[in-house]
Amino acid sequence: MAKDEIIGVVTDPGSSLTPEAARRKGVLLLDPTAPLEPQYRRLLEHFDRLLSLHASPELCPMHDAAAQAAAGLADRVRVVDTRLGSAGLGAAALRAAEWIAHGADEKETLREIERLAREGRFFLLTHDLSQLVENRMLPPLVGRFGQALGHWALIGLEKGRFQAPRPVRDAKLLSTIAGLLKRRYGPLRLRVRATFGDLPDEVRGRLKEALARELHLEAGTLAPMDPVARMRVGDHALAVFAYPV
Repeated sequence: MAKDEIIGVVTDPGSSLTPEAARRKGVLLLDPTAPLEPQYRRLLEHFDRLLSLHASPELCPMHDAAAQAAAGLADRVRVVDTRLGSAGLGAAALRAAEWIAHGADEKETLREIERLAREGRFFLLTHDLSQLVENRMLPPLVGRFGQALGHWALIGLEKGRFQAPRPVRDAKLLSTIAGLLKRRYGPLRLRVRATFGDLPDEVRGRLKEALARELHLEAGTLAPMDPVARMRVGDHALAVFAYPV
C-alpha cells in the first residue's frame, strides 16, 4: 500500500450525515436502495482505495451487504465494522476523512477509528423500546421491562452491542448525559456528536447548553437522525457519541 494512494472514505445514511454535510467534509455516501457494487466501481474511478465504514452488523444489515458487494473488489475496498452506530458512525466517518485529508494512510486512519470505538462513549436514549426489540437489538424481556418503567431508557453500546437499559426521569435526562460524560472524561477535550428523532427544539437547545457547560468541548454537532436509523431505534430517540481528541 503506497503512502501517496488516494483513499476515499465511504459510509451509509445510517451515519445520519446529510449529503451536503458529507460532501463538505469529504465523506462519500452510498445509496442503500441501489446495488452497492456498481457504486463502489464508480467511486474507484476516482480513488485508489476505499474505506467503507458501517455500523456493527448487530445494529444494521448494511455492513454485511457492503462486504458482499465488495467481495470482488477486496484488494481496493476495505469494509470496516466500526462497532458504532448513528452518531458514532457519523463521527467515525468524519474523523477518518479528516485524518486522510491531513496525510494519514489507511493503517493510521484505521487505528484512529479503533481508538474512537475504544475510548469513545455512545448512549442511546429512547421512550419506546419496541423498535429495538422488533429489530432484535434487545431481548423481548428487556423491552417489556423498559416499557413498564415509563421513563426514558438510557442504553450504552459496548463492542457493537446494546447493553441493558437504565431508567432516566424526564427532568434528569440532560443532566444525566452530561454527568456521565463529565465523570468519564473529566478535563479532557471532547468532540460530541448527537442525532435526534422527535425531540423538541427546546430540549435540543438545553442539551447543547448542558454539554457546553459541563464538558470541555472542542466541537459539538446536533443533527437529525436518519429515517432508516429511526425505523430501527424508534422515533422518540436521541443518540449521543463523545470521544477525546
